[in-house]
Amino acid sequence: MASVIERASTGRAKCRACGQAIAKGEQRFGEALPNAYGEGESLFWFHLRCAACCRPDSLLAVLDQSQAASAESAELRTLARDGVAQPRLSRILRAERASSGRARCRHCRELIEQGVWRMALQMFEEGRFNSIGTIHASCAVHYFGTEPALQRLTLPNNQLGSDDLAEVVAIMREGAMRPIQPGLAKTSLELELESSRKSS
Repeated sequence: MASVIERASTGRAKCRACGQAIAKGEQRFGEALPNAYGEGESLFWFHLRCAACCRPDSLLAVLDQSQAASAESAELRTLARDGVAQPRLSRILRAERASSGRARCRHCRELIEQGVWRMALQMFEEGRFNSIGTIHASCAVHYFGTEPALQRLTLPNNQLGSDDLAEVVAIMREGAMRPIQPGLAKTSLELELESSRKSS
């Protein structure tokens, strides 16, 4: 079984990344992965833009075999290549306001105050996405290594209004101007190593 890009024959399949339905007739990406409930492989379905943002390597492998030269395919390739260059970008689930003040930022380790804009993160493991915490929106550029493209903040599960989107972008850019705190990069690396040890 090979990964494919095709039009959805029904509207029943849901995108593995955002959880929203993929409309009948819409182009979708099917990633061939081991079947968790039996032998062989199964196709895991994604909206094309969700795949470009969350499964960049897999989508690029299929796009590179395609001769498509549309504006959409060019945008998908750009998003996917950015994700390959900066792998943490594929962890973005959505931008949201903190519902409480109990969670700590995965980057700076400080508490995220209630009502503050934050980024919810997820990681694809064993055929499904699992939550791995949140970061301040103001820590985003330092954490991801670049400013996330607007397309990553406007996926189907992240319907920000234009005013909210502008506010999040302004906060990210303001945070990018702040100097990295001494020892922060080492702490972040230690967290990554701890996470990989727990998952192995």
